[in-house]
This record gives sequence, C-alpha cells and structure tokens, in this order.
Amino acid sequence: MLKSEWKNNKFKFFLFIFLTILLPFSLLARDIDWDKLEEKARKHMDNRNNSRSSGKSGKGNKSVNISLPEQPTGRMVVKTDRKLTEKDKRHIFVHMKLANRHFKRKNYEKVISELNTVFDRQPDHSGGRFMRAVIAARKRNYLTAWQNILIAQKGDPENAKLKSFIEKLSTKMPEPEKFIGVPGVYRPVPTYAGEKAADIIEKFLSEEPSRPLIAFETTDLTKESDHISFNIKLDFSTPVDADTIINIFKVASGEPVSRVDDQKEKKHLELKIKITQLPLQNEKVKKLSSYYDFVKIISTEADVVLSNSIEKDLPDNKLEATSQVSARTFSSLNDFLRKASPYAHSYRVLNLKLSHITNSQEIIWKGKVKILYQL
Repeated sequence: MLKSEWKNNKFKFFLFIFLTILLPFSLLARDIDWDKLEEKARKHMDNRNNSRSSGKSGKGNKSVNISLPEQPTGRMVVKTDRKLTEKDKRHIFVHMKLANRHFKRKNYEKVISELNTVFDRQPDHSGGRFMRAVIAARKRNYLTAWQNILIAQKGDPENAKLKSFIEKLSTKMPEPEKFIGVPGVYRPVPTYAGEKAADIIEKFLSEEPSRPLIAFETTDLTKESDHISFNIKLDFSTPVDADTIINIFKVASGEPVSRVDDQKEKKHLELKIKITQLPLQNEKVKKLSSYYDFVKIISTEADVVLSNSIEKDLPDNKLEATSQVSARTFSSLNDFLRKASPYAHSYRVLNLKLSHITNSQEIIWKGKVKILYQL
C-alpha cells in the first residue's frame, strides 16, 4: 500500500514539473510564426553567402576577407631540431631502456624498433645512433654503421667509446668520401634510386624556403651513363630565389643540380636532379603475399589514405599500382613508401598538391604515387 502511494506521488511530482516548466514553452512555440522565422533565416544565409563570394563583410566602409582560397598558399615548415619537451625526454628514456634490455639479449629486431621510436622524437640521439651502428657492424652492414656512428659522434665528439668503434670500423671499411644518404633525413641508407629521390624531396620540404610551395610533379627516373636522374617541377604561390632552392637540392642529393626551364618565371622552377652510387631498381626485392592487406596495414600505420587505385598486371608476377594519396605531411607519405619499399622494384611520387581538408582550414598533401610490387 505504501509502495503504491509512493509511486502515485512520484507521478504527480513529475506531472507538476511538466506543467510548470515545459508547458509554457509549448504554448510559446504554438504562438511563433514559423514561416516568417524560416524566411528570415533564409535571407540571412543568402546575405552571408553573397558576402563570402565577394570576399567582403559589409560594415561601414571596411571590408574583411572571410573566404578561404581555393588552394592553400603555403604551409608551416616543421623544424626537425625542435626543443625536446619533458614528455619527449621521458619517452626517450623509457624506450632507450627497453632497447638496452633487448640489446643484451641480442634481439636486434626489437632493438631497432625501439630505437626508431627514439629517433622519432630525437633523430640525432647519440646513444641510440651508437647502438644502431654497433648492430649494423655486427650484421656487416658497414655503410649503415658509418652513417649512424658519424651522427653519434657529431653529438658527442670526445666520447672515447665512439672513437674506438670508429677505429675498428675503419679496418672493415674506410670512411666513405661521399654518403649515399640525404643529410638531415634520418632514415636507413637508400638502397635504390626511388628511395633517395623521396628522401631528397623530404629534405627540401623540411627547409624554410619551401614554405610557399603549393604543388610539384616528377618525371620518371632514368638511367644515364654514370648516374640516374629525374626532373622535378615546382610551383610556388609567390616568387622565390631560384639559387636558394637549387642549393637545397644540391646539398640533399650531393650532386650538381641544373635548372631546365626558361628561367623567367620565379614562381615556377623545373630542376634536374642527379643520383649516383645507386641502382635504378631494388635489387633485393621481396615477394608480397597479399597486396590489399599489406597496403591497408602500412597506410594506416603511416597515417596515409590511398584511394582509386589502378592496378596493372605485368609479366613475372609484377603489379603496378597507381593510387591517389592523401597525407598530412610528406614525411608520413615517405614513411609509407619506406615500409612498402622492400616489396617494390621501384616507386615514385608522381605529383602532390596542397589542399584544404573539406570544410576545414587544415592543410594536407593530395596527389598520386606509383609503386611496382613483386607478387
């Protein structure tokens, strides 16, 4: 009986709340002229759209551009030598500790994985580079050992252990006069021309003069007498100093760079890039068991979106895939290409263009890549 009365009182309480609070709003809504309100809203949107299309917002004699350009006019250049935060330092400490633990157990694959995590935050970490050099030397990959030990020594030039290691490494392989890798791009040493071409582009895009770049495209890599070459066509939103741009590519490639356009328009450059000491294609290509699963996994890992792929079957179980690609940074696209590289005879970034994410001011790269896989 008491329970029944409580339920009844509870119902009356909620009914009272509805009548005293919600009902007046219902009555108010009934009195609103909804047709007139909708017409006012439509006029407001029309005025707003007209204002956007003209690029002005009428207010006195002043005007304000409130429309986004069809294409971005440039982008922020992320510096690789950024200052480490406390979070970065903790991250590096933990993963170096894990790398040391795996190193003692000679589990080198896990060591390299942990070191790559460290290099994501601090590419020139001296201790990590030393450990990577030791692993490379033990595997008789002396070129990679040299690349890493010199990065380590640059950060700690008086370290006796590093000097001793360099002396021993010199007995296995003399210090190279010219390095195959791209200075400032902390990736494994390129093994064929496609890898280095992408690294050269990544290096250019990490430099401040590349800020007004809005699009570029490349030609096929071609074998010449003593080198491999390709052309890159660069479009900028504002005039640039051609000599500065050429010098960046020269340092990145380690070879002379020539301009092949008419040299009149400073917003457009076409440069010929040379690559030496590397084969045109991957000479140690691995077979890929499942193309679709593989691409899906590595694109997710590298934060890259592939779409509208066109696959072409070629002789000897080769598959040429040309895909539209979207990536937040060129570095993330290069991450994807490097993951695909062991299973590819060759690859090339055909073109990229800066674009806005739909209904957003965020900027991404959109374009096409071509990869020749071995199935």
